[in-house]
Amino acid sequence: MTAPTQKNILPWLKTSSFGRHMVYEKCISSSNRSVLELAGTGEAEGLLVVAESQTAGRGRQQRHWFSPPDKNLYFSLLLRPTVPPVRLPELALLMALGLRKGILSLLPDLPIGLKWPNDLWIDGHKISGILCESEQHPAFGLQVVVGIGLNVNCTKDDFPPELQKIASSLQIASGAPLDRAHLLAAILNCLEEYYQRWQQEKDLLRFLPEWEQADILQGKNITITQPSRTITGTVLGLAPDGRLRMQLNDHSQTLISCGDTAI
Repeated sequence: MTAPTQKNILPWLKTSSFGRHMVYEKCISSSNRSVLELAGTGEAEGLLVVAESQTAGRGRQQRHWFSPPDKNLYFSLLLRPTVPPVRLPELALLMALGLRKGILSLLPDLPIGLKWPNDLWIDGHKISGILCESEQHPAFGLQVVVGIGLNVNCTKDDFPPELQKIASSLQIASGAPLDRAHLLAAILNCLEEYYQRWQQEKDLLRFLPEWEQADILQGKNITITQPSRTITGTVLGLAPDGRLRMQLNDHSQTLISCGDTAI
């Protein structure tokens, strides 16, 4: 399987900016951290950093992201969105939609579900994580980094014991290894398309039907753990700003902006 270098992704890349300037590293601490450092030098939107392995890869809430070398995709994109900063929380959900669409463009029969706020799941197992970070730079304004870790060619035995029951990969689900360069290009094509469409909208409303078709939480009774409280109720869907709509056990309704979900 070809490595996800710029030379190898170019035959399939259709973007105008995403991945057109790419940094490929065999091993770094964190692709998000690398993009943030490069963003401070004035790099243009669409800068892509790809790592074969990470020593300090992170998921949401500072969790470690399992990053074995030469198996998966670990990459981060630099965005300079023109939308109001209040809309930035929508990006994680949007990127999950684009990531799913990119995978399905090559593996259309995979039953990929979406778990709020931004995880991709197959048959009850997590296959990806997305971490969005932003900062206001004094010289370059608002800049956002979208980091994605996607389990591609891991076998079950590649995962440590504590992950084998909860994690999966595209190879496990499809039964065959994938060309990571082709897959990365397909994902970038879809991410840029979704990102450009999103900036022309005022919220996520036009994207919600697609989310709902793949939503694994819709109608489920779940518990959400937040730093200051635990919430239990039934998922009603998403609000246009990406918050989770829930029917609570006391018959009231609420909107949840963040937290860990357990079905």
